[in-house]
Amino acid sequence: MPTHTFDVLAIGDLVVDFVVEIDHFPVEAGRFQIDHGHVLEPGGACNLLIAAARIGLKSAALSRVGDDLHGHFLLDVLVQDGVDVSAVEVSSEKRTVVVLTLVAGGQHTFIGGMSASPDLTIPPRWREMIRHSRALFVEGYAFAELSPGMVSDAIAAARAAGTPIFFDPGPEVHNLGDERLALALCASRVVLLTAEEAALAAGIDDPVQAARRLLRFGPQWVVVKQGAAGCTVCTADGCAQVPGFAVSVQDSSGAGDSFDAGIIYGYLHGWSPERTGRLANAIGAVTVSKLGAGRQVATRVEVETLWGEKIVNGE
Repeated sequence: MPTHTFDVLAIGDLVVDFVVEIDHFPVEAGRFQIDHGHVLEPGGACNLLIAAARIGLKSAALSRVGDDLHGHFLLDVLVQDGVDVSAVEVSSEKRTVVVLTLVAGGQHTFIGGMSASPDLTIPPRWREMIRHSRALFVEGYAFAELSPGMVSDAIAAARAAGTPIFFDPGPEVHNLGDERLALALCASRVVLLTAEEAALAAGIDDPVQAARRLLRFGPQWVVVKQGAAGCTVCTADGCAQVPGFAVSVQDSSGAGDSFDAGIIYGYLHGWSPERTGRLANAIGAVTVSKLGAGRQVATRVEVETLWGEKIVNGE
């Protein structure tokens, strides 16, 4: 058995979020809105990596960024939070993805582009790191931002090594296609989706019934994120409805990614679905109470204060 150098790796989806808080949606041509605050923060998988590092997981990024201001900004912030970026490739031929995130009333929308490469395989170093990690996190956006071939190859490498895959299709569930979605679902140990995404993936509106159908693909856990209501964690033994925390919501962007870090932590430490869901809910709740994610995602102290429990590494 390989020695585990890392707790969790995230492949692809290293992006910069330019978050602007506006009056309301929709944004209409010719209608002026006030900028109530704006921040530049790491986004995408950076939120998962930072949140994981803050609660005690050894996290690392497998990705590419441009040799530009935004790419170096991302790497600097990740390093400051203890995320290993030694395997991130910096390329003068790639432009770091920047996403405009508009926020109003706790809701958000994204405006951005992707820069997927035609590469079909991951570098040998990434393959070796996957062998020596306790988990691989795969986000739906990674297929578009990095490369469909590379992400599929990383999934295959994780399966060959016995490294658990945590898959969050995100809004890209619309665009993955049936074959790619089925491949990821069948390969995953844990699947994480919103209620809307679960309905699309399973073809059933009821989130619990959707989760139960997705379990047929083979994951041990299917986690349905339900915002302020908390989450539902379904296993072969049944479904646990885990209540959320009452907080004032400022910005929901990044909450789902940071939530995922809590699920990964609890699963890797052998926690029950209920306790794991409670930790994840606390992380997500703290994150939505701030503008932007990235450096604003929940800290360990903030999570423990809201949750009312201590996160003890190894337990």
